[in-house]
Amino acid sequence: MIIGTFGFDQSRYSGRLSTLGLDAQITIVPAQLDSSENAPDWKVLNGSADTGTEIGAGWNRSGKRAGNYIALQIDDPGFVQPLRAILVQAGGSDDGWHLLWSRSKTRDPR
Repeated sequence: MIIGTFGFDQSRYSGRLSTLGLDAQITIVPAQLDSSENAPDWKVLNGSADTGTEIGAGWNRSGKRAGNYIALQIDDPGFVQPLRAILVQAGGSDDGWHLLWSRSKTRDPR
């Protein structure tokens, strides 16, 4: 499910995250370099790159079907658990990106 559309400009992504319960201007900017093994590659901000509040992080990933994408984790005290989504390039578009979310499937206890 597409829950956001983004553009890329000057090493940052900006767009809107929009669901029935959320409507937020989001900016995704490069994180400071960190030598930690699982350090994020991106910071997710609510608002602009200059004044936004950090609400999450992103990691560069690659897959056979999706190609290169960013795995995002966005959190808020009002959430039961973090929102996990991926930012992928829109099909056939050089500058359009979609934020995709899908509900985790529960395992059959058998």
